[in-house]
Amino acid sequence: MKISEISSCTGLSKDTIRYYEKFGLLHPKIEKHHRDYNEQDIEVIEIIVKLKDIGFSLKEIKMLLDWSKDTDENKEMTNEEIQNLKQIKEVFRHKQKQMIQKEEQIKKIKQVLLRAENKIQYLLEKNKRMNTNN
Repeated sequence: MKISEISSCTGLSKDTIRYYEKFGLLHPKIEKHHRDYNEQDIEVIEIIVKLKDIGFSLKEIKMLLDWSKDTDENKEMTNEEIQNLKQIKEVFRHKQKQMIQKEEQIKKIKQVLLRAENKIQYLLEKNKRMNTNN
């Protein structure tokens, strides 16, 4: 699949796709100086977009993607792999705390919007009653 096709499928610009590739998030086959993307690349892009939407940096996303592709559950981990895993666990904890804080902020915003909506409805009804009395 050409870069224009993957751009069309994902809604991302060609420049963004190239940037993700340079950053090491995407690894298309290169044949005759042309990138050849596949379905797995689309899945990776979807993961990147979702993680970015919830606040992950590209560096954190790369760390997660690298870890997930290099993991072999049947072999004993090296000290470096254990340290990487602990680092990833800490990133998840931090992101989870951030998401909980955002949920609280959203709840507060929803309350403000609901109060505003109720006040608007009250004023509209009050104005309607005043107009029918005149």
